[in-house]
Amino acid sequence: MLQEKTVAKVVGHLPKKVLLKVYSDKGMLEFVKKLATLSDSIEYEFLSEKESTTNLPGIEIANVGIFFHLVPQHSELESFLLTIKLASEAESTTRGSMEIVTFVSSFCQNCRIAVDAVNKVAIKLGLKHHIIDVSQFPDIAEKYGIYGVPTVFAGKIVLRRAFTDQDFETWIRGAMEGDYYEFIAYKLEIGEIEDLGELIDKTETLAELMAHENFFVRLGAMALLERLAKNGAKISREAREEIKRLLKHEDSRIREDAVMMLGIVGDKEDLCVLESLTSDESVGESAKEAIQMIRERYGS
Repeated sequence: MLQEKTVAKVVGHLPKKVLLKVYSDKGMLEFVKKLATLSDSIEYEFLSEKESTTNLPGIEIANVGIFFHLVPQHSELESFLLTIKLASEAESTTRGSMEIVTFVSSFCQNCRIAVDAVNKVAIKLGLKHHIIDVSQFPDIAEKYGIYGVPTVFAGKIVLRRAFTDQDFETWIRGAMEGDYYEFIAYKLEIGEIEDLGELIDKTETLAELMAHENFFVRLGAMALLERLAKNGAKISREAREEIKRLLKHEDSRIREDAVMMLGIVGDKEDLCVLESLTSDESVGESAKEAIQMIRERYGS
């Protein structure tokens, strides 16, 4: 339900008119018609076909290419009105190649935080953004394997919680250049490694993360390496030489982490390296544990 005072305050009078395109859904059309009576800055048009990218009904904020596949209510309405306001202030309509999809629900406050952050960045960088309500389109949510909201897909980037627009812009700008380092470090720090396998494609990147100044990033890198090793990933085997280089790192904490990582991915050929470290006061106990891990794995 529209709160007239709220609508008037946010979008009653805007710097320039905003066009809303309604795709195929009469309920969405009625919502937009009502909204247009409360603002002299909103125009609309109705198209009988579904939106082409998602094949879903929706409301497009045409000035900026933001699509709400839902009838806005509760926190979704707040995001919808804010996006109209941002669209009226936007200077550029240039479109980038990346399209972002965010799954939400109407009573999810973190969803609003995520949607607002993505919309700000999408408008700034000229990217399309589709917001889909899982309760209104459960089949689509099931198709994408959505088990919680918010969930954001932006190219190879997958996010499953709220975040700031500053962080999101950093990750997206990096992704547009093929650089996922900052995003990977963030995911490792919060312990979300399930979406990272295909992003780690260089042993140098993995080595940098293993030597990261943040302990939780290093811990996440170790967990990721263990998962890659269990799955037989080639990069986990190739990482051995990079790990051995870290055994000479000036920071004893990173040396100790490297010892444990070698225990995870090493083989019998690495035993002599680890045995030479057993008398090292800073990493000796970890070296003994790593040796035991390799021997148990290879039955020796």
